[in-house]
Amino acid sequence: MKASGGIQVGLQGYWGYPGGFKAYRQAFPTVELSWWHRLPDEKTLSRLRALAPEGFLFSAYGHKHLTYRPSGEERHTLRRFLRRFKRLGEKRGAVRLLVPQGVEEGAFSSWLDLLEEVVAEIGPTPLFFQAPEALRPLLRERGYALVNGAGPFLYLLDPPRLGEGKGFAYFSSSQALAQALHS
Repeated sequence: MKASGGIQVGLQGYWGYPGGFKAYRQAFPTVELSWWHRLPDEKTLSRLRALAPEGFLFSAYGHKHLTYRPSGEERHTLRRFLRRFKRLGEKRGAVRLLVPQGVEEGAFSSWLDLLEEVVAEIGPTPLFFQAPEALRPLLRERGYALVNGAGPFLYLLDPPRLGEGKGFAYFSSSQALAQALHS
């Protein structure tokens, strides 16, 4: 399902969808997978990629082990996360990163430097940040997309209504999706 303006519409996960992923892939062109607690194994990613029809996109949400402070361990976590996402190949959508309250701008700026080094090593990845208002100017300045930010490329989570633009809209349930489409 595509909303007007090219927004890919799907749900946050396909678990619990009647008929599982095989039915979900017929109803939606995209899904946001939660990689918050752990990354999926290689076998699971290969199976999902093989089951997804041409043009289907997987996005990912994660990862609770990110500290948003530069360190060797943080570099390792970012590499592992982004490499695993890259395994989805041409079926990659976008990655949503949740930056918690309390992350200081100076540390976050250094963390973005680290992220950019890892992305240069791994390869381009569409990244969307769900960040506190205080960090949004820094993210905009560095060219990053924001969740529920202004277009043209959007990544929306249960907005009151679907806006115009190009990007992704993931809803927490079929009921939330139906409400957004009819408002």
